[in-house]
Amino acid sequence: MRAPWKVYGSEAGAVRAMEAADENLAALMHPSLPYRMSQAAWAARHEMAARVEDVLARRTRTLFLNARAALAAAPAVARAMAAELGHGESWVEEEVRSFRELARRYLPAG
Repeated sequence: MRAPWKVYGSEAGAVRAMEAADENLAALMHPSLPYRMSQAAWAARHEMAARVEDVLARRTRTLFLNARAALAAAPAVARAMAAELGHGESWVEEEVRSFRELARRYLPAG
């Protein structure tokens, strides 16, 4: 799967450059999603994304499209955002906990 670069317009090259600078950012957020870790880092750095929910629900809509994949991606997204925002491990843990609580509401009952 390819990341949807066209949504970044003239900034697409800058998002891709983040991947060139850090190969971890080239990784997919989840194997069943087209979104890359660079998109989470970009959202934190340039789009005022301050919470994991901002990336997985508002920027990529992943929570609404595939809640299970969003849950699985949350820890890595939190770590990428923490690196951009200067947060530590306790922030990562709290963000993942908070996102899991939210995401469970989007899973089928049963």
